[in-house]
Amino acid sequence: MNKKLIHWLKASVIILGWSLTPVIGDYLVDQTSQLTAYQLSFFRYFIAAVAIYIILMIQKDVSNKDIIQSVKKKWKQYIIVSIPSAFMPVLLFLAVNSTTASTASFLLNSNIILIPIIAFFIIKERITKRYFIGLVIALLGVFFVVFDENLLDLSNLTLGSVGGNLLALGSGLCWALYTVFLKKFFSDENPLLVTFLSLLLGSIYLVFFAFLIPPVNMSVNLLGIFLIIVIAVLATAFAYSFWLDILSYLSTTETGIIQALVPIFSVIWSVSFLGEGDTVTYFFGIGAVLIIASIIIVERRKEKPEITDEKSIKES
Repeated sequence: MNKKLIHWLKASVIILGWSLTPVIGDYLVDQTSQLTAYQLSFFRYFIAAVAIYIILMIQKDVSNKDIIQSVKKKWKQYIIVSIPSAFMPVLLFLAVNSTTASTASFLLNSNIILIPIIAFFIIKERITKRYFIGLVIALLGVFFVVFDENLLDLSNLTLGSVGGNLLALGSGLCWALYTVFLKKFFSDENPLLVTFLSLLLGSIYLVFFAFLIPPVNMSVNLLGIFLIIVIAVLATAFAYSFWLDILSYLSTTETGIIQALVPIFSVIWSVSFLGEGDTVTYFFGIGAVLIIASIIIVERRKEKPEITDEKSIKES
């Protein structure tokens, strides 16, 4: 089979998995209350960590000895990087309690705009003119998406009315922090190994919140179990692995298109499966277009993908 075709098939898995993540989260956490945001985040990360470990062992690029040595060498850095990683999905799944999966997906994927800002302060990366233009466009888009129909009547504007949107934006911020910390601490490590350890450690953090903080009851049906496996294996383990693989073959423009397609498909799934069609307003549409444009502009700022791009695996 043609290699280019294989790479785009992998890209299709990435788009499918990441675009389904907020939709599945909305269904399991908000619509059916089968799991709390913390519980879903825990199962997603723990199952994904197991799946990625199996991938590492099959590929034989990393041994158990390599994993232990990496932890011993950089255990403090792993603790730092796994904190924003762990709470990225938590904030996303908390957000869908108050906002739509479509809105949450767009705001989460705005992390590609936040990454260079954080990198400027933490690792002193220069902000280019192209990025600045993309940032201005993105901020305008985020403004429209966050405030949405409230722009028609600002007198009704309350923190509660935009709280879910702010949580989704916070999820994107966590992922941006995770990305920059990865570049600062782990640029010389195997990306899949680091992903495995950060997911595993993140799942350990989430055990406390998932099973010790009320409510802790779960009522997961067969469909719920299937969706948990989809979000953990397809949207996390496979999507992360495929993303790291295709970055060496696709241009930054193509990777930018992939990231821009994720929230678009989230809207399609949300309308089709969650009945969110009546929540897609003109303001949301304007903001969505601006965010997509900003993603493409920012992703085209360099000729070759860097670890910054490699690690912005949002997900979702």
